[in-house]
Amino acid sequence: PTDFLYTDVIEFYNINSPEPQKVELVTLIQDAIFLYPQRFDDGTTEFLEIGNDSVYGFFLDENDPINGNELEWTNSKPYVIYGFAAVPSNKTLNVQAGARIHFHAQSGIIAANNASISVNGLPPTDLENPDENLVIFEGDRLEPLFTDVAGQWGGIWLTNGSKNHQFNNCIIKNADFGLLVEGNTGLGNAEADVQLKNVQIYNMRIACIYGTTAYITGENVVLNNAGLYSLACTYGGKYNFNHSTFNNNWSSARQVSVVLNNYIEDPVLVVQPMVEATFTNCIIHGTNQIQMIIDKVDGEDFNFKFDHCLIRFNNINNIFTNDPLYQFATDTTRYVNCLIATNPSLFPPDFQNPNNNQFVIGQNSAAIGQGDFTYSNGTFDLLNKPRTTPSDLGAYNFVEFVED
Repeated sequence: PTDFLYTDVIEFYNINSPEPQKVELVTLIQDAIFLYPQRFDDGTTEFLEIGNDSVYGFFLDENDPINGNELEWTNSKPYVIYGFAAVPSNKTLNVQAGARIHFHAQSGIIAANNASISVNGLPPTDLENPDENLVIFEGDRLEPLFTDVAGQWGGIWLTNGSKNHQFNNCIIKNADFGLLVEGNTGLGNAEADVQLKNVQIYNMRIACIYGTTAYITGENVVLNNAGLYSLACTYGGKYNFNHSTFNNNWSSARQVSVVLNNYIEDPVLVVQPMVEATFTNCIIHGTNQIQMIIDKVDGEDFNFKFDHCLIRFNNINNIFTNDPLYQFATDTTRYVNCLIATNPSLFPPDFQNPNNNQFVIGQNSAAIGQGDFTYSNGTFDLLNKPRTTPSDLGAYNFVEFVED
């Protein structure tokens, strides 16, 4: 049916009355492709062995007798995933523009060793319906009450050894983590583990992007609402983000937008080099006073740079005054022409409505015209509008919007 509404009725009969009592049933439905683990004759179900972990899930099959090639996800019908759908080694999962992927509780995607994921959404052509050609990953609860509820499904897990992932023009929302990226230790690979372009990740119980010794590049990345971190670049690695917006409006006192560190305790302290963590023409903001944490242990290289960025950082009680990692005014190597918002009224980004994940900047934004056009030349914003000089910070060009 075109309205996705199915009605039915249960009739209860009393032996003393010929007329039944009725309970009306109404539910939302959608024709979909269902992917799930096998159930075997002995009553057991399919599990995946990923490293030391046993995960309820299954490998996608190129020649499935019912679904055909499960490594090609199209926009003909939505997909509903139960358990973790794993991309086999040396295979690529291709996701077409306009595809809609729904995950049941504790479900997600895993990329195995040498596996790749290629998400091929297209930029918006109709601003009245900007999501039409995007790929959307979300939970399988379709009721309006669940539209922005975190933790409905697991997330997308890119294991150590998987490679060459590309996510273009997509939305990932309402999971435990958006992208869990376990990078290739040593970072000797010439290409990034993950390349992101025009990617929005919202409402994550733990983190929007959580990288460990990962190599991630991103342009027009927008992150918001995570229980711990919008972006976590941990245990070293290599990270490069341009024209991106990192925000965190999670309603607690412990969340932060961006964290960089170079170690784990497993159970002893182990350090990896932070080869590069570069942010150009970005906005780092949120509801808490401090939205950027740099957590460094000596012993390996730790290289980071914020170039033409707007950062919310209120040095409460002067805790960071003498910390060499936060010398915004004098460290011109690590902080180049940055706007440091030490209170809510100083350098406001003037987002349209961050509580609804709307991050177009308005006419009162301090980000207008503050970008370095060196990083903007020839690029387009998240709505596919060309950047002009002087360019604006963040993933969106300035738009004069009407307040909701």
